Amino acid sequence: MTPSNQIEPHMNVLIVTIPLRPVANKNRPIGPLSIMKYMRLQGFDGVELYDIDMFRPSFEEALAYVIDKKPDVLGLSAVVSTAYEYTKKLSIAVRKALPDCLIVMGGNMGASAEIVLKKTEVDIVVLDDGEIPFYEICEFAKTTKKVPEFKNIKGLIFLDQNGELVNTGYGATVPLDQMWDFDLEDLRKSVGTLDEHVPFAYAEGTKDIWFRDLDRKMPKDSRVGVLDVAKGCVARCTFCHRWTKGLRHVPVPVLKQRLDDLVDNYNVRFVSMNAESFGNDKRWLAEFLDMIKPYNLVWRAHGVRANTFTKEWIERMADAGCSGMGFGNETGSQSMLEVMEKKVDIQDNYNSMKWTIDAGIQTGVQLVVGMPGESPETIKETIEYCKYVTSLIPDQDPNNMSINYAQALPGTALYEYGRAHGMIGRDIDSEEQYLLDISDSNAHDETTTLNFTEYPTLTARTWRPQITIETNYHYVKKFGLDHYRKGLTSSDTIKEEVTGYFANPKRLLEQGVGQEHEKSASAAIKPPSLFKYVLQGRFGAAMLWHPITYYRMRKFLPLLILIKTWKNEGIGRTWELLVEYLSYKSKNLFLKRKFSYGFKSLRKIVNDDIGPLDGDSAEMEPIRKGR
Repeated sequence: MTPSNQIEPHMNVLIVTIPLRPVANKNRPIGPLSIMKYMRLQGFDGVELYDIDMFRPSFEEALAYVIDKKPDVLGLSAVVSTAYEYTKKLSIAVRKALPDCLIVMGGNMGASAEIVLKKTEVDIVVLDDGEIPFYEICEFAKTTKKVPEFKNIKGLIFLDQNGELVNTGYGATVPLDQMWDFDLEDLRKSVGTLDEHVPFAYAEGTKDIWFRDLDRKMPKDSRVGVLDVAKGCVARCTFCHRWTKGLRHVPVPVLKQRLDDLVDNYNVRFVSMNAESFGNDKRWLAEFLDMIKPYNLVWRAHGVRANTFTKEWIERMADAGCSGMGFGNETGSQSMLEVMEKKVDIQDNYNSMKWTIDAGIQTGVQLVVGMPGESPETIKETIEYCKYVTSLIPDQDPNNMSINYAQALPGTALYEYGRAHGMIGRDIDSEEQYLLDISDSNAHDETTTLNFTEYPTLTARTWRPQITIETNYHYVKKFGLDHYRKGLTSSDTIKEEVTGYFANPKRLLEQGVGQEHEKSASAAIKPPSLFKYVLQGRFGAAMLWHPITYYRMRKFLPLLILIKTWKNEGIGRTWELLVEYLSYKSKNLFLKRKFSYGFKSLRKIVNDDIGPLDGDSAEMEPIRKGR
């Protein structure tokens, strides 16, 4: 503490967001914003936000901005491990220019704390919600910046004077009524405008599936806002990067105050409910629905679990204004649900989608393929699920599917499975190389995701187009090619620019593929030329426009994937995939492979069947296991 007869030292604190993906993030940086407001409520003013992830300045411009601010404490908000390369580059450059600056990193990339602390210039990694520990760090830094002396602050990990890891354990979190509490005006001060973060709903060229088929007419100047309703999840999916323990809901009376602010001060009429797991607490949900219904808003919920809602609850959601629900169903295979530790039955996946569509609520298919145990048989089960869901009604868009590959992120069972099997190196240098390889990428990209299956990579790369081809062909058989193409041209997923959130095939619609057609004299839809698409190497666009042709060619998918690989990754990688494929085929011509470990939770496989890995730090063990 500063003696009463001394002036408390002034502290410059700057928090920056780190780019996570190739496309700029238009989501509000709610972590840094929440920290800023919490610190202000504690009497700590002068914290500034620089949203690099949204602005996407050149690295030189970003560095110049940071150096010009001369922060005493620099906070790096790194939400996902794909932010590693930029974090390393920025921290090294800042340390060179501002040697006395204390560099603190928060966010889920803290699951790689050992690598971050030993390979970058980050001084301290925050292990939990950042409000309390970051405030305490900044207060303590008024008297010292000697990192080992921060040992009494909970929720940190750092290196001591001997270069050994020190984990201070998890600390306290803010009360529920302060969770996700921030001021949009702090964001406006940072970015100059809220048009990107609270956009106009009817801006030219912007559509979204949850605006469709509404019986309510909203004012043309209506905006789209986000209400952050919960943090955490009731489940621990084995591919999911968990950073928060348990599930906590913001109290409904507090949400009402925040909703009033959005409606009254920002003219928000469309609201997206932000939650990793929405609606699990039915007492909270009943109170929430009673609260929001009188507003007559259009709203959607993300992070819905398949076994959370009965048919009756879904109907109550629709009655309260819900027009969109996003389920993380991930697969149509019961075996893969077990590996993912989804803790739902496959029938839950079928029921949740049917009841939602029956209630007139928009939804789509989100999948994760390529987990350990994935096989042609489990993919066939997923295809049957997709065929069922996308053809329940004629208006259901069969290409409203986002199919990602399993991407191993630190702090997940999938990542530890990769380390145990040598796909990810176990020493610091090798682990860092993996983080560099996946930096600024996402799970849509098959070139940076690993093949965790016991099948050749070439085979695994055929699964996403196979799901799309067979699903679309089933839809065409049921409703006709003309109806399919009409739906393709009127897709409500068109945007002026790609968000980077979705994977194919929905990603292709977001890029405007459905608008690449001509109208004949009879106003009929004239599809783009298949030959032209092939010459351009745009196989995905061709697949969407020519579903029957692609269905007939589906046996040649490995060849098409090889051509695509040659175009995008070069002849060397193409040859590797071909040799692996032919070698596998020659050895397994008459055999059907079974998953070596059996279909059970990947966490049990990692913890029980594989066990601890030699050389791992005890300080990192709880972080590696996730929360």
